[in-house]
Amino acid sequence: MKLVPIPRIDRRILAGGAMMLWVALAPWIWGFAGSHPAVANHVALVLGFGPLALMIVNLRAAACVTLLGGVWLAVSPWLLGYATDHAAWLNELVTGTLLIVLCADALGAKELLRSRRQRAAGATAGSPRGVAETAGSRS
Repeated sequence: MKLVPIPRIDRRILAGGAMMLWVALAPWIWGFAGSHPAVANHVALVLGFGPLALMIVNLRAAACVTLLGGVWLAVSPWLLGYATDHAAWLNELVTGTLLIVLCADALGAKELLRSRRQRAAGATAGSPRGVAETAGSRS
C-alpha cells in the first residue's frame, strides 16, 4: 500500500483565515455589537477581504489589498465614530496591526530588506560580485 503525501499548508494562510474569523466574531466577543458602524465595518471587511486573506501567500496583489484592509481596520474606529468604546478601538488597532504584519510578511518584506542591506554592504565593502560586474562591463 502506497502512502499518499499530505500537502503542506503555509501557516500564513491559516493565520489569515483565523484573523478573518476573529474579525467576524470580535463585536460579539468584546461586547460592542450594539454599535452599528462597528458591526457593518466588520461584516464588510470579512466579506470583502476574507477570501483575499486566504490567497495572500499565492497572490501578491491579494496581500497588497489585504494589507490596506488592515490599515483600514486599524483606523476605522476613529473614522466611523465608535472609538469611544475602549474594547472596540483596542481590538481594531491590534487586529489591524497584526493583519498588516501578516501581509507584509507574505509580500516578502523581510527578504526585500535583507537583499537591500546585502547590496548596500556589498557596495561599500567592494564585494567580489561588484568587482566582477565592473570588470565585465569594461571588456
